[in-house]
Amino acid sequence: MPSTDHFKCRTLKLAKPEQTHRAASLLAEAFGIRTRADAQSGHLTLLYTLPQHSLLQLVHHLEQAGITLARHPIHRLQCQLACYCEQVQLDNLQCPPHATKGREAFSHIYQQHPHGDRDDTPEELRLEK
Repeated sequence: MPSTDHFKCRTLKLAKPEQTHRAASLLAEAFGIRTRADAQSGHLTLLYTLPQHSLLQLVHHLEQAGITLARHPIHRLQCQLACYCEQVQLDNLQCPPHATKGREAFSHIYQQHPHGDRDDTPEELRLEK
């Protein structure tokens, strides 16, 4: 089961607001993701899980269908940053987990190792007080 970090909710701004419903149905049919279109503002909201889909993949599919995103620098930067973050997450998912010792191993070593306060003073000097 994917963790909550893998569920993504992204909002894209389209260049032509009248294409939002077409884009929403296109992505819903092609990838089976949940979409919501707001034709007045031109925003398209996408809900998907990261290992199965990525924003780069979805945007590429939209561009191939002739639907373009807004060209404003802020919107382009948001989209590129989200694509980069998702790519880093995908790369991290492919890394094998680090081999670490279990908690029991450290408690076993601690029990065998001398610990606590030790006084190196010889017994005869301790009794002379």
